[in-house]
Amino acid sequence: MLKFGLKTLFLLVILLGAGAIYSINQSQTYGRLINYVGIVRGATQRLVKLELAQEPRDDLIAYLDGIQNELRSGEGPYGLIRPDDPEYNKNLSQLHQQWRRLKKAILAARQDKAASGALLRASEDYFDLANKTVFAAEAFAHKETSMLLRLIVLMAAFLLLTWLFILWAYSRKMLLLENLNKNLNDMADRDPLTGAYNLERFKREARELIGTGEATHYAVAYADFADFKYINDVFGYEYGSAVLREYAHIIGKELKGNEIFGRVSADNFVILRRYEDKEEVLARQQTVDAAITDFMHKSRYKQTLPVCCGICCLEDAPGDLVIDNILDRANFARKTVKNGAYAKYAFYDESIRDNLLEEKGLVSQMQEALNNGEFIVYYQPKVALRTGDIACAEALVRWKKSDGQIIPPDKFIPIFEKNHLIAELDQYVFESVCRSLRRRLDEERPVLPVSVNISRLQFYEEDFVAAYAAVKNRYRIPNGLLDLEFTESIACDNFELMTEIVKKLKQEGFSCSIDDFGKGYSSLSLLKSLPIDTLKIDRLFFIDGENKERDAILVESIIGLVRKLHIQTVAEGVESPDQVAFLKSVHCDLVQGYVFFRPMPEQEYEAAIERERERERERERERERGPRRCRSLTRATAARKTNDSPPSKMPRRHVCRAALSPGRAHDADRQR
Repeated sequence: MLKFGLKTLFLLVILLGAGAIYSINQSQTYGRLINYVGIVRGATQRLVKLELAQEPRDDLIAYLDGIQNELRSGEGPYGLIRPDDPEYNKNLSQLHQQWRRLKKAILAARQDKAASGALLRASEDYFDLANKTVFAAEAFAHKETSMLLRLIVLMAAFLLLTWLFILWAYSRKMLLLENLNKNLNDMADRDPLTGAYNLERFKREARELIGTGEATHYAVAYADFADFKYINDVFGYEYGSAVLREYAHIIGKELKGNEIFGRVSADNFVILRRYEDKEEVLARQQTVDAAITDFMHKSRYKQTLPVCCGICCLEDAPGDLVIDNILDRANFARKTVKNGAYAKYAFYDESIRDNLLEEKGLVSQMQEALNNGEFIVYYQPKVALRTGDIACAEALVRWKKSDGQIIPPDKFIPIFEKNHLIAELDQYVFESVCRSLRRRLDEERPVLPVSVNISRLQFYEEDFVAAYAAVKNRYRIPNGLLDLEFTESIACDNFELMTEIVKKLKQEGFSCSIDDFGKGYSSLSLLKSLPIDTLKIDRLFFIDGENKERDAILVESIIGLVRKLHIQTVAEGVESPDQVAFLKSVHCDLVQGYVFFRPMPEQEYEAAIERERERERERERERERGPRRCRSLTRATAARKTNDSPPSKMPRRHVCRAALSPGRAHDADRQR
């Protein structure tokens, strides 16, 4: 009897469910009908506005014709039905007639602007009739879908009865409760966003798997995205969550038997895999990471981030099978490649731990170093190829510790970027430059424009422009003396924001440059609308290689195009006279590199400026003496002709410097 009653109830539920599904499908059809009638109403109003603005849209007319034909016939690509409702059909028929009159009014208005008033009146009549048609369609849909509500209520009642029957019939069995409890426990141990195990559950499961006696065949991978904060900040947390969910889904599909994965926090994931050799572990991880990269590339933002991954094979941790220690080792390996320029994967070894401890030491010392003024600003002059003189300079930074040890920038800057400390260093360098310029201005000594680098993290600070303008104004630095350099990756990441910020900076009296052009995914189209003053061509173009001729052609083309846009060009990393000669031949404006100057401390830089100023004074004196010597020479020649005396040779030291080309004059000064 119980089984018969249960089967009967289930059969009724199935029948009601089928009816509900049919009604839901019908309601969707009615919703589509109402939607397209609404489109007819709204799109027609837009059409009239465009026509009144003298912007004819025949394609929109054709689109509306297609919808109205399908509304009348019930046949077409939109899946619309023809309801059997007198009120709706009457309004639809009148609407079709009004549409024909409206099209005639549109043609009349196109031929004669004076007919625009008639078109407007016809559109108002059409809109009122379209409203009535929409209301009629809604009334018909409401009437039809009321059956759906009754079916749902009835189905809910039968479902309730069914579950009451099931609970009564199996109240003495504990299997259901036990399974329910197990599921709840499992859900509590999973990350609600991605469905992955949380860290504690991952550790418990990993201990059991590692303790099976096959420990040396396991490896732990610790993975996260390079600068995932950038994704959340720029594109929003919703997109960031979608990326994390998809990454967890990809990892889950790739796992084999007796393998697990979990989410530690944010974008950090840990994976326990079996393997036969290390190459297999790496290949599987690269496959997973390639899949998430492809997902991001196909998204509407098309912004991808590489995955950084550290891997600890248990065979490289002999005698230590504590899961916490293995996770730490994998994490150490990950941190060695986090935000790195090249490799994104690292296997753990003991040297990694030592390097990480050294890195942590540098990070912990940064604030004290800033307070103690251990960061020293160096200047690398940029030489104008037309004159051979120093035209401006770039501010760079060195770390001179209290014990005299010099730490090069390639040692500490990547570490500060990775730990989100670079913005503070940027501001320190910028204020140091402003302080130096103010001192020289107060001393009435010559000053030249100085470029200061801006990191991506600094760029995305909300008060970036206001903060830098405040420092500039506090030191009363005249406009045109400060140039801010942005890497091309910032422009590629968010061109609209970059354009907006550059405009604000120029209003505050800053010049703006794009640095490292050609190093990444460069696009000359960026320069069309981006109001920058200077483009710095990356040194990769000037490194001798197999494509030297191609590089030369590219550089010449870039400089030629950029000059037409009235943008100054700087070639950085130039190290040979041949490169200088080539750049001069293609009319590059400035050169920065060891061929002229290495980065130098502030005192040496100021001395170089003074030497340039003295040479300029000497050239002025030479130009002033030149005409007088030429007049004396003319009188002496006339006298010799009068006296018939033989001409004497002018001593070499009296050659007029003004007769030298600017480049040769500069060479002569350098030889002295």
